[in-house]
Amino acid sequence: MTPTVAQAIATFLESARLSPRTIATYRQALQAFCQHLQRQGLDPATAPVTALTIDHVVGFLTARAPRSPQTRAEVSALRTALTYLAGVRKFYAYLTAADLHPTLSTEKLALRLKAMRGRFTPPPPRVHRRDLERLINYVKSLPPERQPARELRRRKIVALVLLLARTGLRLSELCALRRQDIDLSEGTVFVFRGKNNKSRLTYFDRETAQALLAYWEARGDRAHGRVGDLPAFSGRDRPGQPGTPIRPRTVQALITTLATAAGLSAPITPHSFRHGLATELVRRRVRESVVQRLMGHANPATTQIYVHLVNEEVQAEYREAFGAYDPPTGQPADGRPDPEE
Repeated sequence: MTPTVAQAIATFLESARLSPRTIATYRQALQAFCQHLQRQGLDPATAPVTALTIDHVVGFLTARAPRSPQTRAEVSALRTALTYLAGVRKFYAYLTAADLHPTLSTEKLALRLKAMRGRFTPPPPRVHRRDLERLINYVKSLPPERQPARELRRRKIVALVLLLARTGLRLSELCALRRQDIDLSEGTVFVFRGKNNKSRLTYFDRETAQALLAYWEARGDRAHGRVGDLPAFSGRDRPGQPGTPIRPRTVQALITTLATAAGLSAPITPHSFRHGLATELVRRRVRESVVQRLMGHANPATTQIYVHLVNEEVQAEYREAFGAYDPPTGQPADGRPDPEE
């Protein structure tokens, strides 16, 4: 018996081997998709799943995405629409793989969406290296605390911020790390089944290694038998009690608090460090294929965005034609465009 759209969605969400956060996002996306279907006269509760078409997905994206995003709010709305689109496409792929919709072609859907890509491609967030370095320097300058619990938290903050900045880990990847995933002797992080279930290696420097070691020592990891199973970062850890893995919302709130304390007016999130690293790698002329592997980009087009964003050759020739740029005096340092980005 052919399931209804609603039944197929429920089965898809129950059987999907994805992180709880991704499942929650896909559930929101498919709820929005069902609302779109109802506006089109198709009731997900009664309509068979075979009633779904490629036009339903295209119409869903067209209805949600701004036609020509200009403001930050419009760009944000576009990003949300693309996130929801990813959930719907994953559902359509499930229908095809499970033979629930024999006439559905995900290849044709991909071609239709590819033809629309130019219209629905948001720019990456504009992240200035100066802002990230200012936050990093602020964290590194935090004075040692006399109370062991407060000193433990300070060390955790330093290690967490440095690891985000040097590796470009996604927030979910950071929170899922165990000590066994981090090799201090090689300076590597093994990301096990990151986005799209892809694993990869990424790297960090000596300063980050020392910060991690200082945090783990203050946490008292040596008193535990199998330290490899301990979370790399704990949510609420006390000396001698590593605790449970840190939660994404905790990291988000922490970075927001640190950015405010550092005097930054530009919004900084955990993902800002990822964008900052990708931009810096491209600026230093690291090969695109290497950047793609380090960042875990499934699509080379994602890496290419940063190549366009960092266009130093164009800037150099412009300055050669019109002279070096001399910024006006009396301007606040915060929020001013970085001429090197």
